Amino acid sequence: MAGGRLTATTSAAALITVVVLTGCSSGPSQAHANVRGQLDPATAQIVLPLESYAMSWGEVQTVNHANAIAIEKCMAKKGLTFPRASQDWSALTPLPDRRYGLWAPADAEANGYELPESSQSKDVQAQEDALGPDWWQDYQGCFKSTKQLPVMGVNTSPDQSVVDRGMNESFEALLASDEFKSTREKWLSCIQNGGLAANKDARVLVPQFPSAGEEQLKVAAIDVQCKESLNSVQTLADWEATRQAEYIDGHEGDLTAYRDKVKKVVAQAQKLVTTVGG
Repeated sequence: MAGGRLTATTSAAALITVVVLTGCSSGPSQAHANVRGQLDPATAQIVLPLESYAMSWGEVQTVNHANAIAIEKCMAKKGLTFPRASQDWSALTPLPDRRYGLWAPADAEANGYELPESSQSKDVQAQEDALGPDWWQDYQGCFKSTKQLPVMGVNTSPDQSVVDRGMNESFEALLASDEFKSTREKWLSCIQNGGLAANKDARVLVPQFPSAGEEQLKVAAIDVQCKESLNSVQTLADWEATRQAEYIDGHEGDLTAYRDKVKKVVAQAQKLVTTVGG
């Protein structure tokens, strides 16, 4: 298909290379020992302290909606439609956060190791796919020529932000830590007792699993049960949260300035969506 595929978070597709924190094998200090990562098993979301400075999922979708409206205007001048602009952006839900591997029971039961796709996203994609290569060429032209608001979520830009840097540093530090090694060893012992094997190519807690289907779901169930019984994900999220709290202490001014910019961009997007697309 000409022009490639779009998603609701097209700009989020370009994840940047993480920065390795030197000396990252040492653990966080005790100054922020009570800081914890926030887990929501129902939605499979992991929320870490630094994320409060970036755009939330809802804010990212508001900006994406505003940018889609701007592109729609360009397409209209060519006598073309842009189906994505008129979708229900508020109904889009975030993908499961599998920062350390599959962990939420509801996600494991519904999706296994596959990523879910909403019926709305499938419908919009089908509409766009049916419009042909000329439409995609015109879309690419409008995308390049239309001024768009920056999407300032976590790792949604090729230019690393102060939030991205902290998120990536804490993750790399975690993977190099004794806490991660210990947690992984306990999890590995548990899944092996359940008849599974580790995926040697995975950096996080992911076992070997078959292609989509019933057998994959069985593997996912064992994997997640082990993580639940060992409290693996909460342990890892808490370690990272503590590390991020230290990072916030050292970069508070830059982070606050970044969040102020986020608020301004979101306000611009909300105004455009309300007045034009609301």
